[in-house]
Amino acid sequence: MIETFAEFQALQQHFEHQSNQDDGRVRVGLVQLASDFTLENEWRQLLGERVELYSTRTPCSPTVTPGGLRAMSQGLSQSTSLLVPGLPLDVIAFGCTSGSMLIGEQEVGALINSVRPGVPVTNPWSAVKAALRALGARKVAVLTPYISEVNYPIFQGLRQAGLTISAFGTFGVLEDAQIPRIPAPAIERAAEQLLRNNPADALFLSCTNLHTLEILERLERRLGIPVISSNQALFWHVLQLSNCVHRPNGFGALLTDNPSATLAS
Repeated sequence: MIETFAEFQALQQHFEHQSNQDDGRVRVGLVQLASDFTLENEWRQLLGERVELYSTRTPCSPTVTPGGLRAMSQGLSQSTSLLVPGLPLDVIAFGCTSGSMLIGEQEVGALINSVRPGVPVTNPWSAVKAALRALGARKVAVLTPYISEVNYPIFQGLRQAGLTISAFGTFGVLEDAQIPRIPAPAIERAAEQLLRNNPADALFLSCTNLHTLEILERLERRLGIPVISSNQALFWHVLQLSNCVHRPNGFGALLTDNPSATLAS
């Protein structure tokens, strides 16, 4: 019977090993809101075999208001520090559209890089604007779940980015936990009504907590234009920043190599 540490050491066997080499996969860090029920689940449908996802949560207000969104900046660095310490990341994404717009894209990047210096950083606000540029969209229709006090800065920000807003619609939801409860048929009906007499080059469905991934291609076929969601655009931008050639199929023209051909088919 082994009764002492010395006897245990005599029993224990030691084995040599060589550490695994980098397998070439893209490692993505995601800082998402504590109250986001949607983003991570939608992203897991997009990952494939080439992309690894490591996520953490950051504190946020239960209501989506300008003040609550700006206050998230206070915990962003601390939350980022919880992202797999010791594991190199290829890109880090902050998962809040309205929050990244109100805090400021550069401030979000600075807060994250204060903990993980040198890692490319993105957010849905930056990603959506980059996606619209890549698609050549100049006139955009926008559908959000937010209250007007959040929508107006988004409207202003898109116009400052050089875009024309042909239509802007909202579900007017204040509680973040209620946003994922907006059903897909309601989103589709609102999108079609929004575009009925307001032609646009693209439709933007804002909010990482809004369930939209499953309806993007269906809406594109009905509307005949690209439909961009916050989660889809953020994932696309992650692929761009990490030079990853992975292209998930079935989730909108943005994620294909030839969006024009996809919409025409």
